[in-house]
Amino acid sequence: MKYEFINHTADVAVRVYGKTLQELFVNAAEAFFSLVADIRPFKEKEHNVTLEGETIEDLLVNWLNELISLFFSDNFFPALCNVSISQSGKENKLSAILLGKNFTPTKENIKTEIKAATYHNLKIEKEAQGYKAEIIFDV
Repeated sequence: MKYEFINHTADVAVRVYGKTLQELFVNAAEAFFSLVADIRPFKEKEHNVTLEGETIEDLLVNWLNELISLFFSDNFFPALCNVSISQSGKENKLSAILLGKNFTPTKENIKTEIKAATYHNLKIEKEAQGYKAEIIFDV
């Protein structure tokens, strides 16, 4: 299982899994995009993303908020995310290549408008099978 939606009173919460941190971040992106749109993916255009975070949790929130910005501000929907994460001391860096397409938002293809990924109850845990994260999106 890549992710599952969990009960939350007012916002949207998701539990994400990954064997590696890279897979966790890709699966978090997939969970976000499954929430916001019902768009047939295409690989017509490329976006490169480079982000930093003081902690790995900061990096995850920065990553998801960058995807929210690309989706709602730039009208870009990725079909494929290739993510690389490096950690060194207090430096956490992400580089990603996103392949997707530009789209025109309509009432028919937007399912949920997400405002932001939040720090509320955010946690990333290392388990025997890999990593698990719980993320709450402000809607």
